[in-house]
Amino acid sequence: KMQEWAYHAPVNYQHKYNLIVAEQARVSGNQLQAADYYEMAIQAAIANGYVQEAAIANELAAKFYLDWNKEKVAQAYMQEAYYCYARWGAKAKTNDLEQRYPQLLKPILQQRRLNLNPLETIATITRSSHTSTTASSSITDILDFTSVIKAAQAISSSIELQELIINLTKIILENSGAKKTVLILVQENTCQVRAITSISHKNKKQGEIQSILVSESIDTCDYIPRRIINYVKNTQETVVIDNCQTDIPGLIGQYMLENKPKSVLCTPIINQGHLVGILYLENQQTSGVFTSDRLQVINLLCTQAAISLEKAQLYTNLQASEARFLRLAENAPGMIYQFQLSPEGITKFNYISPGCYGIYEVSPQEVVADANKLLSLTHPEDVTHYQATVAISAQTLQPWQYQGRIITPSGKVKWIQAASRPVKQIDGPIIWDGLLLDITERKQAEAAVKQKSQELEKALQDLQQAQLQIIQNEKMSALGNLVAGVAHEMNNPLGFIFATLKQAKPIVADISEHLKLYQVTLPNPSQEIIEHAQEIDLDYNLEDLPKMIDAMVVACDRLQNISTSLRTFSRADKDYKVAFNIHEGIDSTLLILKHRLKANEKRPEIEVITVYENLPQIECFPGQLNQVFMNILANAIDALDEATRGRTLEEMKANPHRITIKTSVENNNVKISIADNGEGMSEDVKNRIFDHLFTTKGVGKGTGLGLAIAQQIVVEKHRGTIEVNSVLGEGTEFVISLPMKGV
Repeated sequence: KMQEWAYHAPVNYQHKYNLIVAEQARVSGNQLQAADYYEMAIQAAIANGYVQEAAIANELAAKFYLDWNKEKVAQAYMQEAYYCYARWGAKAKTNDLEQRYPQLLKPILQQRRLNLNPLETIATITRSSHTSTTASSSITDILDFTSVIKAAQAISSSIELQELIINLTKIILENSGAKKTVLILVQENTCQVRAITSISHKNKKQGEIQSILVSESIDTCDYIPRRIINYVKNTQETVVIDNCQTDIPGLIGQYMLENKPKSVLCTPIINQGHLVGILYLENQQTSGVFTSDRLQVINLLCTQAAISLEKAQLYTNLQASEARFLRLAENAPGMIYQFQLSPEGITKFNYISPGCYGIYEVSPQEVVADANKLLSLTHPEDVTHYQATVAISAQTLQPWQYQGRIITPSGKVKWIQAASRPVKQIDGPIIWDGLLLDITERKQAEAAVKQKSQELEKALQDLQQAQLQIIQNEKMSALGNLVAGVAHEMNNPLGFIFATLKQAKPIVADISEHLKLYQVTLPNPSQEIIEHAQEIDLDYNLEDLPKMIDAMVVACDRLQNISTSLRTFSRADKDYKVAFNIHEGIDSTLLILKHRLKANEKRPEIEVITVYENLPQIECFPGQLNQVFMNILANAIDALDEATRGRTLEEMKANPHRITIKTSVENNNVKISIADNGEGMSEDVKNRIFDHLFTTKGVGKGTGLGLAIAQQIVVEKHRGTIEVNSVLGEGTEFVISLPMKGV
């Protein structure tokens, strides 16, 4: 039966089958077959991670060779069995072997024992004195001194961060009794899960250790108990939990309840009081794994790991900084350099970037070998200036700024510009780290550019001034329309309120009633009261006061409506689009232009017809769209005013001026049509109507910016369209199309 299991599941049963065959061979006296199968059983158990069965196989093999009178061979197997039992945590078994086979374990028992201090590192341990003790020493109950030293040395020898992370988690897993190890590192004040190491039981060969490198915050990682990790992070104390039982409140969270690990250990990795990381260990199968003896081993390895992690992080940062510098130096324009001047006046370049050759026609290697290869190329007329600037910078330790010429080996004259900051070393030399650029082309073009710049600057100033003037004129034009509308609309209600207030007195209905009661109660008032009533015309005021109050209320309502429309029109836009009712914008604009629509001595009232469909609110810049409506409607009124020329009042009444405004929804766009029945425009005017500064109005009446600005607002700001349809003699229509959702 066992043979069949071994055939179908060799990872789980082959070593067990081999051990049974070895025992059968031993009993039957077939010593050679027994020796072969013992070895095969040991190798298969170790390969598949069954350290406990490897220990049993080694012990049986040792007894077999001891009965065969091969004590030296038996000694090797018994020592290996001892180590396997120790790694398995079978303390009672190692004690038993020490009592029963002291002669075979003599080399182990005579080894110098180690009593671990949690703050010790591999360096302090190997330097400390050792004395021979009995098997009661705590570390030897689990692991011999040599294994601890090897493990710690393996950790301390890793300088690459990823290699160290893998080695550390693997070594901790091998020497702690855990089945899963998670390493968490503190990086930029945040805790990141960097490695998860476990013993595979599924996809890979059973018992094989696999490590997964990750970089995930503890707040999002589902493979760790976050509450325990955060507790250790905040308290920097070690936590040991068996069977999900602990006296510390609040540690057993969702992870612990779902996974139910038998043994859990979470310990901080601290270096010089600074939290470097956190180590989380768990064993799903066995409770009580993390004994005090194992904790001493883990503490030793963590102490060494803290130092090694700090060094590895520094090394990684150094490598990254060096790589960034080299990439910067190779790709930066010009030449990056480090120049050194010794107290004796000896100059040299410690570093020159590859850009040196493109400027000086000398390789960086030549310059580093001999600084004079570069310095000798300074233009003879600039040598004195160059030396003076270097001397001043060296004396004052002020930044070095230099512009000068060089003559390359091919005879080219170039302009260079250099800048660097000096730093004086403790041993005397001064070092400049800086950047040098080839500014030859800039110098050659400087004179022409200067002249052109002056011309362009003047032209730009003129243009800006003209533009500002035009914009100001446009603003003033719009403001004039606004102010005129406000003045006209508020003039009547304000005048009425003023006239009413002039007549009104502070008489209220309650006081009136109260006075009447006094008159009834006191039919014979004093002469003084009679005279005062006559003086203030009391009876008339009591009768007229309610009418005056009603009139003031009506006037106030009117003012309120006008104020609301003004606010709608002049609302300030935000830097993002907002939902807006197009009809409110059009109506507020019409209200402001109402005074221009009314009849005057030259023409009858302009009729406005609005045909509004049920429109949704659209995302837009309301203030800008109101400006578009203002420009188009004002132009329509101007066009209708122009159309009055040469027509009699009767003709205009027979064919009245009309502005028709229609809104609709077409293809997910809001369509606004504003049409007038004026004279229309020619094809040439229609083609240029949106051109900047183009206007058909007289001097002082138009700026040519209104429709250009309107087109910019609709097309560029709202991703819409604006079109003009016009037939000479029939009128003009502007059609605006806006997307219902902001683009």
